[in-house]
Amino acid sequence: MHIARIIEYFPPHIGGMEGHGLTLSFEQNKLGHTVEVFNGYGYKEWEDSKYFHINQAPLQFLPLYGKIRRFWFNLWAYFAVKKNHKKIPYNVIHLHGDFVEAYFGGKLFKKLGIPAVLTIHAGLNKRLLKPKNAKYFKNISKIICVSQEISNDLKSIGVPEKKLAVISSGINLIEFKNLDENKIADLRNQYSKPIIISIGVLRPAKGFKYLIDAFKIVKEKFNGATLIIIGDGPDRAELEKQVENISGIHFWGRQDHNRVIEYLKAADVFVLASIYNEGDREGTSVSIMEAMAAGLPIIATNVGGTPYLVKNDVNGFIVNQSNTVELADALVKIMNNEELRSKMSKKNLEDIKQKDWPIIARQIEEIYTGNLTIIA
Repeated sequence: MHIARIIEYFPPHIGGMEGHGLTLSFEQNKLGHTVEVFNGYGYKEWEDSKYFHINQAPLQFLPLYGKIRRFWFNLWAYFAVKKNHKKIPYNVIHLHGDFVEAYFGGKLFKKLGIPAVLTIHAGLNKRLLKPKNAKYFKNISKIICVSQEISNDLKSIGVPEKKLAVISSGINLIEFKNLDENKIADLRNQYSKPIIISIGVLRPAKGFKYLIDAFKIVKEKFNGATLIIIGDGPDRAELEKQVENISGIHFWGRQDHNRVIEYLKAADVFVLASIYNEGDREGTSVSIMEAMAAGLPIIATNVGGTPYLVKNDVNGFIVNQSNTVELADALVKIMNNEELRSKMSKKNLEDIKQKDWPIIARQIEEIYTGNLTIIA
C-alpha cells in the first residue's frame, strides 16, 4: 500500500502529533507499506530513505503556528499530493489535524478518488463544535480519534458514528526493556524520596503551576519529597520564579528520550496536572503511557483522553483540574500506601501492553483495508 501522510509539524519539532506521525511511518514501513510524508516544518529528509520519503513545504520563513502558515501548508500539500499521485498512485491519504485538514482531505478525495483518513490528536475547539461544521468531514472516509472525548464531540455535531474510530497513540515498549538497572539506581540515589515526576511542554495547558502548589502541600508531610519536571517551554521562567522558596524541585528541560525513560524508572509516581485550555487541549497523553510502561502509579486530571488511560483507584487517581488540594491528597495517599503503589504499578504494566506501537499500527492498517466508503 502506498500512503501519503500529510502532517504540518514533524520531528525534530517536539509534540505528540509529531512523534505519532514519525513512529507510525516507521511501523507502516515494517508492515510492508511505502510512506511519503508531506510536512510543513521538521525534517527535510530522513537519513535512511528506505523508510519513507519526505516532502517539505516551501516558505519556511512564515511564523510557526500561524493561521497563514497552516492554510499555506494545506494548500501546498493538496497540489503536491495531486502532482505526485500521477507518478506513483497512492492507495490512501492520511491527514493529521482537524477541521482545516478535513476540508483539504475531502478536496483530495473528490479530485483523486482515493480514501482520505484523518487522525485528530488533541481536543477540538469548542467554538467550532456546531452542527453546520460537520460538513467539513463529509468526504473523509474515516476519522481516527485518539480519545473517546474527541469522538463524542464529533458525534455531538452530527458526524456519523460509523465514520469514527477511537485509536490512541502508542509507545515502543521495547525501549523499556533491557535497561541498565545500575544506571537507574544511581540516578535514583541522587534524590531524596519519594520522587515525583512530571513531563511536558511548560505551557499553561499542562497545569504545572497547580502541580507546584500541590507539591508545597505535600512537603508539609514529606519534607524530603522531590519533584522532577522534564520539558521546556514559554512558562519556564515564570515557573522557576514560583519555586524560588520551595526545596526539592528540579527543572531539567528537554532530555534525550532514553534519559526520560531512566528518570521515569527512577521515580515513584507520575503526575500530569493538565487543565482545559481553549485551543490547546489534551489528547491521549504519551507521557502517561510511558509512565505506565515504567510501572508508575499515575495521578492526572479529568481532561481530554486521560480518563481513557487512568481509572480512578485502579491504576492511579483522577482529580479535578486546577484543584491543588485534591492533587496533593492523591499524592499523599499513594506515598503512604506501598501496597496501593504496587497494585497500581502491576495494573499499568499489564494495561500498557495494548498500547505497543506494532499493535496500534495494525489497528490503523485495519482502518485502511476496511470498507473506506464515503458517508455523507
